[in-house]
Formats: sequence, structure tokens, C-alpha cells
Amino acid sequence: MSGEISRVNYTLPKKKISIKKICKENNWPYERIILSTGIKYKYVSNKNETALKLAFSACKKLKFKRTDIDALIYVTQSPEYLLPTTACILQNMLNLRKNILAYDINQGCSGFVYGLFTSFSFLKQQQIKNVLLVCSDTYTKYIKKGNKSCETIFSDGASAMILKKNSSKKSSFLFGTDGSGFNDLIVKNSASNYNKNLMPEIFMDGKKVLMFTMSNIPKFIFELLNKNRLKINQIKYFIFHQASKVVIDNLIRKINLPANKVFCNYEKIGNTVSSTIPIALHDLNIRKKIKRGDRLLLCGFGVGYSMAASIIEY
Repeated sequence: MSGEISRVNYTLPKKKISIKKICKENNWPYERIILSTGIKYKYVSNKNETALKLAFSACKKLKFKRTDIDALIYVTQSPEYLLPTTACILQNMLNLRKNILAYDINQGCSGFVYGLFTSFSFLKQQQIKNVLLVCSDTYTKYIKKGNKSCETIFSDGASAMILKKNSSKKSSFLFGTDGSGFNDLIVKNSASNYNKNLMPEIFMDGKKVLMFTMSNIPKFIFELLNKNRLKINQIKYFIFHQASKVVIDNLIRKINLPANKVFCNYEKIGNTVSSTIPIALHDLNIRKKIKRGDRLLLCGFGVGYSMAASIIEY
């Protein structure tokens, strides 16, 4: 590892909606849904709140010196335009130096870990000392009213993080991809497959996504632990992508994790896609549940299908 997390913050849209209200409007069984998702509230961006605007807000909360940033990585599946690259627009909005690199990573639930790996890789270079890693998604803009599998889970949000050089820190990464399941979580009628007569709309086969997760993530976690010759009790916290209650509860059961080692905040925030892990890191830090030197296991999984996990020293 050539870096460490210096600071992190996040922004949620102003509009907060209770899942109970959504269920009542659609005549859905709230108690049954909440038992599965565990999500009681979600945040929804309004027409003028794009992922980019949320990202800009999250970055401003970091209060960094603009001349210190050497690289900007923007993780999103809600780009401002098909082109240009949204990271270029954000560089201009933040008034960052013009002699920096900036680009997007088109990843969802595993996107933060991809961004973390990329950031640490850049920090190995002599000329790069600080990386600004931003994650932002507004999936709710693709959700049609009455879409039970998505409307009760996905939430909008953005996170921003500064990573700086620190060669004394250790980290390890593991990645996995199974593109055969790409159709199980997809925004149809978009990009090159756009149909002008139809609106872009997100589709998720929740059962298949859950089956993929349970079939792959437990052994994925053990592979990463074994690779580093570590045991569960040597990890301070396991921070999973906040997919839903049923997903995390089953991961705890299948991996045989102590519940107090797994951080969850999906209940009041929902599934913010690429921002779930950095938001969790911020919340853990604010609550003083983690300190410098703690060993953390981070794992993102889902849309793609894509998996990414890392063990880092905070």
C-alpha cells in the first residue's frame, strides 16, 4: 500500500422519504418488506440534484487545499452526460489545477473498492501525493414508480475522500467478475441501447442478485483472508456494501461473523450504491469506533456482476 485515508465525508439529497409511505402509496406489505430490506428511509434527488451536484457538495465538505490534489477519480453510474467525462467537469467546478489526471470509473456497488485500488496505485508514483476519490450515484432517477424491488432499496448520495501517501500502511485487494449476470441489474433503454420511445428504467431481479451474492461473497472473503494469513478475529470491522438486511444477515451467517464486527447503517440511509462503504467509514470514524492502525475488510458486490474486496490499515 502506498497510501492511507486522510479524510472522508458525504452528502445526501434534501428529500428524505420513509419506506412506510412508499408501501402505503403502492399497497405493498410494509412489515414483510422491512423484514427483508431493513431499510426504513431513503434519500431521493430532485430534478435539479444530479449526481455531479451531490459530488460537488461532498467534496466541499472536505475543505481541502485545491492545489494539493494531484488526481481526481470519479466513480459513478449516473454520469452528467454520455460525454464528456464527468470528472473533467468536476475538476473545473472545484477549480483544481489543470495539470492533474481526472477520469470516471463506471462501476456500481463494487466501485469504491475499485477507486481505492486505483488511488493507491497512483500514490506509488512520485508525482502523485494526494488523490481525491469521489463516488456518486442517483439510481432513483431511473426507478419507475411501482418498481417494488428497486423503489424500496435504492437511495441517492455522494461521498468524497482524500487519500495521501503512506508507504508504511499495508493493504491487499481481490477482484472478481461474472458478466453473465449483467442483465439481472440493468438500466434498460440507455446509452447505445437507447430507444427514443422509451424512458431509461432500472430493472433488478432481486432473487438472482441475492443468489449471486450468497454463492460468491463468503468464499471470496475467505480467499482474501487466507491470502493474507488472517483470521476473522484479526479484523476490527467488516464493512460490506449496504445492499439490504437480508444480504448482510446472510453474509454474517454464512461467514460465521460476530455481529458486532459488521457495521450496518442501511436502515436510515438505504442503498447508496458506490457510496455505501465510504459513508460507513465516515460514520464509524465520527462515532469513534475505529482508530488509526485498525485493520478493516471492505467488500463491494453487485451490478455487473462485479466483486471487489480489500483489507486495509485505517
